[in-house]
Amino acid sequence: MSPSAINGDWCRQGNRRSGCWGSSGRCCRLAADAGILHGGVALDLDDEMLRWSQTVYGIAHSLHIAHSLQLGNLTTLIASLSAAEKWNESDLGFESCLPEKEFREGSINLDGRDHEEVFTVLSGNIVKVLFVSLTVIADECLSHLIGLAGVEPPNYLTGKAEWVKSRLDPKYEWAANGLLEMCAIRNAIVHSGSRINSSVIAVLEKANVNSPRNGHEIRLSFGDLFRYRRALRTVLGELQKHQAT
Repeated sequence: MSPSAINGDWCRQGNRRSGCWGSSGRCCRLAADAGILHGGVALDLDDEMLRWSQTVYGIAHSLHIAHSLQLGNLTTLIASLSAAEKWNESDLGFESCLPEKEFREGSINLDGRDHEEVFTVLSGNIVKVLFVSLTVIADECLSHLIGLAGVEPPNYLTGKAEWVKSRLDPKYEWAANGLLEMCAIRNAIVHSGSRINSSVIAVLEKANVNSPRNGHEIRLSFGDLFRYRRALRTVLGELQKHQAT
């Protein structure tokens, strides 16, 4: 990712269609030379981040509209789901063994006593899904860049984040620590019902986090998404600059 991307501006000089992060295109050529490809196809990591960001913007805007309308008529939920099934064409590239099944009337309800409670649960869960998807992108990006450095990438995101922190300029330690926080939060969401436990605390301590509360249930905001995205962008930009020298 180009340094300009750190400030929210996508690189206008690099060849984004070919997957290049820097203005010179050197990273893309290095990736091809080193064989850091998935299935023989170079991934465009700028586009990966851009698609994620656009998705977050669209979902936030949609949730705002839904909230202003008090989620509309919740008794038409089945009709909404049936309509949603037609929004995108399914093209898996293979014939799935799973049969299609229609929703039964009354079989689905949203949790909550009123639209405010439903919205609180819904928006909180959506933020968690978006956060976990950001950690997947982080894992993918770091695997590429660590591989370009001639190192076998660690298997897990936490190991990749530790590798980054050991090599990043101290003035960007905040971003490396943010990456470790991402790992800890992701682990809590995926493995412990969003609650901080001893293994989550162990990762947070690597990020110099003081006094994490064992057993605390983590809640994320849309603002958190943007803060952790900034940390990831900064880390990727700094790694790319090191490889360009």
